[in-house]
Amino acid sequence: MSEIIEIGGNGNYSDFEDLLKNFKLVSKRLPTGIGFKRENQKSGTYLRFQFTLGDKRVTRASGCDFSEIGFVQALDKAIKIRHALDTITSITQFEEWYEQTILGKNQITDDRITYREIFTQIETKYWSSRNKNTKRKRSQAIANDLASYQRQYDYVFKRFNNWDIQPNWEDIKAVLLSWEQGTKSFQNSYSVVKKIIGYCPNADKMLALLADIDSKQTEFKQKQSISLEQFLEWHTLALSDSNTRYENNRKSWLWVASMCVVYGLRPTEIAAALNLDKLYTKDGVTIPAINNPDNHDLLLVLGDRTYFGITIKTGSRICKPMTLNAKLLEQLAVRNPYLPVYEHDLNSKSETVCNGFSARLRANLMLWKCPVTQAYAFRHLSNQLGEKYGIPQEIRARSLGHSVAVNESTYKKRSNLQTTVDLLTNHSKQPLSLDMAVNQLESLGFDVDDKSVKAILKVIYQLP
Repeated sequence: MSEIIEIGGNGNYSDFEDLLKNFKLVSKRLPTGIGFKRENQKSGTYLRFQFTLGDKRVTRASGCDFSEIGFVQALDKAIKIRHALDTITSITQFEEWYEQTILGKNQITDDRITYREIFTQIETKYWSSRNKNTKRKRSQAIANDLASYQRQYDYVFKRFNNWDIQPNWEDIKAVLLSWEQGTKSFQNSYSVVKKIIGYCPNADKMLALLADIDSKQTEFKQKQSISLEQFLEWHTLALSDSNTRYENNRKSWLWVASMCVVYGLRPTEIAAALNLDKLYTKDGVTIPAINNPDNHDLLLVLGDRTYFGITIKTGSRICKPMTLNAKLLEQLAVRNPYLPVYEHDLNSKSETVCNGFSARLRANLMLWKCPVTQAYAFRHLSNQLGEKYGIPQEIRARSLGHSVAVNESTYKKRSNLQTTVDLLTNHSKQPLSLDMAVNQLESLGFDVDDKSVKAILKVIYQLP
C-alpha cells in the first residue's frame, strides 16, 4: 500500500494532481482580463480573482474554495465580473455590486429616522429653494420667508409631542385630525403630513392609509364683496367724519383703500410704490410720477419691497388703473399720494411684521364702519371695474400680479352682484370698433372729415 501524502488537508497527492489539472483547465476558460490566484489560509485554500479596475490591477476575494465545486462557482462569477467591468462606469458602484453579487454580503441599511431628522431635512430643503412667485432665493433674513415657513410647516411640526422617536401612523393620524376635517387648515396640514410620510421607510404603507382620509375642503370662509356705489358712499361718509386730531391718519388710510380699488392692489403693495411723487426710470424708459398732472396713463411702479422692508407677494411690476374716469380719480384723490406712516417693533414675530400694514387697514375699516372688513374685496372690485371699462383679462391679470387662470377662477367667484348686473346690462353699450363707429356716424349724416369729429375719434380711440 502506497504512502498517502496530505497536501494542505485537501486529500491525497493523486487527488490534488487531478484538482490542479482541473484548475488549469478552468483558468483557460476565464473571460479576457480575469485571472485566478490561489491563496492558502489556516482554514483552507481559496481562490482569488485578479483583474484591472480603473487603471490598477487588483486582487479580490471570490468567496470560493479551492475545490471542484469552487472552480465551477468561480467561473460563473468571473463571467459576471467581466460583464460588470464592461458596463459599470463607477468604481464605487462596481465595489458595491461586487460586495453584494460576488461575495453575497447582504448589507442591511439603517433606515431608521426620527421626526426631528425629517423636520430638519424638510426645513433645509425649504431654505435652499426659491420663492414660487418671484423665483428669488429664500432667506431667513427676510421676514416674509420666515412667516411663510412658520405658516406652512412649523405650525404642523409643533403639533408632534416627541420629535425624537420614529414616525408611526397613530401619531401622524392624531396630529392630522387635530384640525377640523373639511377646513382649509386641514387641507394644508394634509399636504405637510404627506410630505413627512414620504421620508419614512414604510412610506408606501402609511400613504395608503392616508389616502383613505378625505382632504377636500368643504368649508369656506365667506368672501365679502362691495360695489363701487357702496364704496364711494362709505368713502365720502368716512372722510367727512374726521376730526382735526386724526384727520391726516384717516385721509392716509382712506387713500390706501382707494388705491386698492383703482389699481387692484393687495393692501401692503401700495407701500412698495416707487413713483408716487417722483418719476421712475429704467432701461431708458421713464414713467412719470402719479402726482404729475401731465401723467395721463397713471401707471404705478411697484418695487420688490415696501418702505418698511417687507417683500411683496409677486415681486416688482407695473400696474394699470382699472379706470381713468377723471371724476372718480379726483373724488378718491388718487393723484394726491398720502401714504400712511407704518412702523413695527423690530422684535415682533415675522408673521406680525408681514401682516401689520394690512391689519392696520382692516382695523380702520372696522372702526369706520365700512360695509366690508376684508380689504381683498377692494381688489376684486377693481378687477370687475377693469372688465366694465373694457380692459382685456390678460392686461388685468398682469396688472393685478397673477395669472389669467387665477383671474378666471378665483376672482370671478368673488364678483359683487350689483357690479355683475351693471356689466351684463351695459354690455351692449360697449364702444364700437373704429371702422364701425365711422360707418355709424356717416349713416347718421355726420361729416367724419370735420375737425371736431376727428378730434373726438382721436381721443376715444387713442389715435396718433
